[in-house]
Amino acid sequence: MGGGKGYRKDTFYKMGLFSHDRRKTVIAVSLVVFFSLGSLIATGNEFTDAFDGEGMESYQAHHMITDAFTTNESEGESGFSGSRGFTIIFAHGEWNASNPQFAEGVNLTLSEISSTQNIQYILTPWNTNPDLIDWHYSDDGSHMRVHVEFSADADAKQAYREIKDDIKCGELSCWRTGDVAIDTTFDDRMVEDLVKAEILAAPLTIILLIIVFSSIVAALLPVAISIPTVISGVGIIFWLSHQMDVNNYAMNIVSLIGIGVSIDYSLFIVNRFREELHNGHDKREALAITSATAGKAVFFSGITVVIGLTGMLFFEGTGLPSMGIGGSLAVGLAVFFSTTFLMAILSILGENINRLKVPFGLPQYSDSEGLWFKLADFVMRRPVMTLVPILILLIGAGTPFLNVQLGLGGIDLLAPDEEVRVGSEIQEEEWADFGEADIFIAFDLEDDDRFDNQTIDTLYNFSASVANRSDVSSVVGIYYPTPEMNASNLKEIYSQPSNQQPVMIQELVNATSTEEIAIIRIVYTPEPGSPEAHTLVKEVRLMEDELPIQGLVGGWAAISVDIIEEVQNKTPIAVTYILLCTGILVFIQVRSVLIPIKAMVMNILSLTASFGMLVYVFQEGHGFEEWMNFTPLSVDPTTPVIMFCIVFGLSMDYEVLMLSRIHEAYLETGDNTEAVRRGLQQTGRLITGAAAVMVVVFASFAIASVQIIKAIGLGLALAIAIDATLVRAIVVPATMRLMGDLNWWSPKWLARWFPPHKPNTEESE
Repeated sequence: MGGGKGYRKDTFYKMGLFSHDRRKTVIAVSLVVFFSLGSLIATGNEFTDAFDGEGMESYQAHHMITDAFTTNESEGESGFSGSRGFTIIFAHGEWNASNPQFAEGVNLTLSEISSTQNIQYILTPWNTNPDLIDWHYSDDGSHMRVHVEFSADADAKQAYREIKDDIKCGELSCWRTGDVAIDTTFDDRMVEDLVKAEILAAPLTIILLIIVFSSIVAALLPVAISIPTVISGVGIIFWLSHQMDVNNYAMNIVSLIGIGVSIDYSLFIVNRFREELHNGHDKREALAITSATAGKAVFFSGITVVIGLTGMLFFEGTGLPSMGIGGSLAVGLAVFFSTTFLMAILSILGENINRLKVPFGLPQYSDSEGLWFKLADFVMRRPVMTLVPILILLIGAGTPFLNVQLGLGGIDLLAPDEEVRVGSEIQEEEWADFGEADIFIAFDLEDDDRFDNQTIDTLYNFSASVANRSDVSSVVGIYYPTPEMNASNLKEIYSQPSNQQPVMIQELVNATSTEEIAIIRIVYTPEPGSPEAHTLVKEVRLMEDELPIQGLVGGWAAISVDIIEEVQNKTPIAVTYILLCTGILVFIQVRSVLIPIKAMVMNILSLTASFGMLVYVFQEGHGFEEWMNFTPLSVDPTTPVIMFCIVFGLSMDYEVLMLSRIHEAYLETGDNTEAVRRGLQQTGRLITGAAAVMVVVFASFAIASVQIIKAIGLGLALAIAIDATLVRAIVVPATMRLMGDLNWWSPKWLARWFPPHKPNTEESE
């Protein structure tokens, strides 16, 4: 049997021989890599917020203000919402907040944490500035809030974690919220969601693999390979977070991609090795052929997935680049451990790979006219009749995306029953001025006198114009203290010494300006993530651009506008890069121009239903929010990008693995139709099994507490399920049949550089 003769000059064939002959060395090197990279987890992480905003106007506005106001003496007026503190809200069913028993309960609660080393101060109604006492009591007097501030040299999030469980409220009800509590909750839920997803996915994945392989030993190998892949990937991400901005979603992406891809790649390699043993090869030759076929396919598949993931690198300032890096690292590590460590383990196991068989698994080694062969034959006998309904279904499922509304979520990304979110919503209900939607403009006065008459005229007129808009409820700043004051009043006031100015003006000047900067706050009526809020930001920026004084517009709505514009501007570039690189890679493998184009169209089809689901489920709700515990929101602008980059890579991954077998069969037979039948029969079971594993891994993230992770997990699961069933089983064979031998065509000028592989129907068996 000369099955390996055609591969012996192949580099991957030689790698397979090396993995067998030097298996101890290969295992040792793999373990050194694993432990070295995994040990980096001990360095801890310095993850940033989801959006770093580098280069965006809203980001520059934020830093302009942060640099100008190194201390915030107006925290009490602004809600004590400093980035180093949190708020505790108290209530009682019967007592008013002014009740002595209520006060006693609050003091008892605070006594448990007041002596904590990292707390700088606790502001209560009894020690605050009398002018600010109203901040502590709700409008109807039923609730009270206090502010806890951590010292400047403390790790605020860690300090909060250490004391949060010590906050016992006794007879009172209480809720912890505010900046540090919210940020810490987001971070902790991300980690907890990761653990929950892995706990849910692990047993289901093992069961699926046992069914696919009908052997416990074979089934455990892919799971075993996922362990060094994920741990090594997390280690690198932790280390990178000290060198560059890495956002807090990157670790979830490493796990999400690392588990799924490493299991998929290992599944294909283990299956091919067992198949070659079944064909009568000794384990050395079987391993070499496995490396030359499945190993090579995995290598190129890995490149296609990385191409998709690196498409995220174009979206600067959105947090996507670090997720793209994390996902690419996970794929690279999966390829490395699958083609080295796994190969060496297979060399040791040999025929023992088939031990511990189970009676309920799928049939193995079916290369005859089995289910997938018959399905391909059925589809190719009536390609138009089977293709058109599927195309209508997939395109129809994507139509809800035509109504997509893009916008950033805030605390409402957390579950509705999350304590910090409940606390925030209580403040919105009980304190009229809490949670007002606002944007701010930071004006650079470095070259201007802030109290110069011309400056006053310019910025008063601007403020008054903004205040007159129907979507603006108020404007606050030193150039518009109240609607009743005009520019003449302000010139008269600011011509006086500061200590003779009204107290309200003095406080406003100190709180919102320095000699270099003045801040104007605009409170608006639309929802922060709504198209109306985005329109306001854009129009205010146009108004500001006409002023002789430079200003920068910031705030949550401005961040949302900047992120959306970055995504819209860079999407054509990223998509072009992904399509071009992927097309070239597939062409090099199959020497065909049309197959890469068809493959890319198929991959986009796989995404249509998922994009439609994003809007139908997570934007519009339709009852899903009740049993999935989330709030319908505008679609985060980065979510479609993440899904496209991941799904396109993984779909092309399956396409490459399937095409590699179809191409092998075509080179043997020279018959396109027969090659498709054989290719689908040889890969159908595996692609379905691999996709089922991927669907389980992705769908397990649908139980996440953070809505964006829930949406990505469910969207990816749906896309992969559609790709492995409707697309691979029906659309691919139908289109391959319709195109016939054109599948393998390339123009003569291109064929001179990349000569097509010739069918060899007379190869000795």
